[in-house]
Amino acid sequence: MLWLDAFRPADRVLAANVPDARATHFWDPGKSLSKEIRRSSWMKKIVGAPPGAVWDWVALYPSGVRWKDDVPKPDLQGFPVVDAADEVNDWLGHAN
Repeated sequence: MLWLDAFRPADRVLAANVPDARATHFWDPGKSLSKEIRRSSWMKKIVGAPPGAVWDWVALYPSGVRWKDDVPKPDLQGFPVVDAADEVNDWLGHAN
């Protein structure tokens, strides 16, 4: 997490980083989504993450999954994102 994260980035800039129509980026200045994810029993420990924050984390869900009362367990999760890149690409290739 960087000090620049306090400012909302342009969605078009973020979309250029992950050019897949299925990808969604969430800007969460209050870390409310982070808190919900960290409460999940399936969440892997994110070493070095600030308390209450989920950062540099990727979660992949099959089409049609809906978040309701609890955050559903993703098919794949990884941290840091760069270390999970191969797994993400494999998963996306099989999810087409």
